[in-house]
Amino acid sequence: MTECAISSTAVWPLSLRLAHWVSAVLVLAGLGLGTVMVQFVHNPALRFELTQTHKSIGIAILALTVLRLCRRLFGRAPKPGPAARSLLLAAKATHTALYALLVLLPASGWLMATTTPVRVPTVVFGLFALPYPMAPTLAIYRIAHTAHVMLAILLSVLITLHFLAAMVHALIWRDQTLARMWRVPS
Repeated sequence: MTECAISSTAVWPLSLRLAHWVSAVLVLAGLGLGTVMVQFVHNPALRFELTQTHKSIGIAILALTVLRLCRRLFGRAPKPGPAARSLLLAAKATHTALYALLVLLPASGWLMATTTPVRVPTVVFGLFALPYPMAPTLAIYRIAHTAHVMLAILLSVLITLHFLAAMVHALIWRDQTLARMWRVPS
């Protein structure tokens, strides 16, 4: 961080900062759990429980992302620091892609759940069951499954780039970019 104090106008609103970090935890948990349950869990009962948790996390991510997008529509983002136009465009494109993936990935998971030939209820955190508005259709399920896996890989790559960019801002350029999402204004 530079010697400059972070002004309150340079910091993201508390609601968006909290939503960002809660989203980060949920997304990492969802990606990690999805990988573990598919690659390493062979016990059907345990896999069922993990799948229910994974689906619940996905619904929470989708709901939180919709709320974040609504909040962004009605609030102003802090002005970005001085940077090359190409860097600002890359950052905007990456953030747009992250938001899109945070909607598309859970949506593809729900499409899988609603079209699978094996009808297992999706009960979100044990509170309520999601409806299945579509009939089981193996062809759509396969497309949704492929999309879900590909979107998860793409999201993992973008998260890695997002994290690396934050580290460059914080550790190399020593600007306020990460601090605006992390710190409380003084």
